[in-house]
Parts: sequence; structure tokens; C-alpha cells
Amino acid sequence: MSAINLTRHAVCRLAQRAIRYDDLDLIMMIGTEVRDGYIVLERDCQAAERELKRLLERVRRLNGKRLVAQSGHIVTAYHAGVGTRRRLVRDAEDRELAA
Repeated sequence: MSAINLTRHAVCRLAQRAIRYDDLDLIMMIGTEVRDGYIVLERDCQAAERELKRLLERVRRLNGKRLVAQSGHIVTAYHAGVGTRRRLVRDAEDRELAA
């Protein structure tokens, strides 16, 4: 979250109006900039929803994909089979338990 400076008045009003501090970045990110701040319009909500749906589709498409990385470089990438996924997860869990 970015550093947002709030006045005492703003802190009071946010509390009274049930606007969480975490919401401020989101309002500024998706809202329409107006003369003295931001306003979230219906079209802003719809645009954010469309973008989130596109992101969700991309996330689902990546299910099972694996990147192999060494020394900060991507060595290869492939679609891991079910057995490979299980083995990799099991090995990672074993390493966590050993630590």
C-alpha cells in the first residue's frame, strides 16, 4: 500500500462512513480522477470487473505450468503432469518440515 497521508478529519470521516484504509488505494486505482480527488463510477466498477475476469482466465490457463529457475534465470518451462506436480509439492513440503 502506498503511503497516504490522512488528516484527522479524514480518519474520522472514513471511520464514520465505513471506508477502510485498504480501500483508498483501490479507489485511486480504479476510480475516475476528478478536480479534487477521485470518484468510483459504475463504469469504473465494470471496467475493473472485466479486467479481473481476464486475469482470472489467465490464472486458470496457467494451472500446472512449471518454470525451472536457477541463479535468477528461467531455464525452461513446461506443463507438469499430475505425478510431477505431486512429487514437487511433496518434496517442497518435506524441505519445509526439515527446516
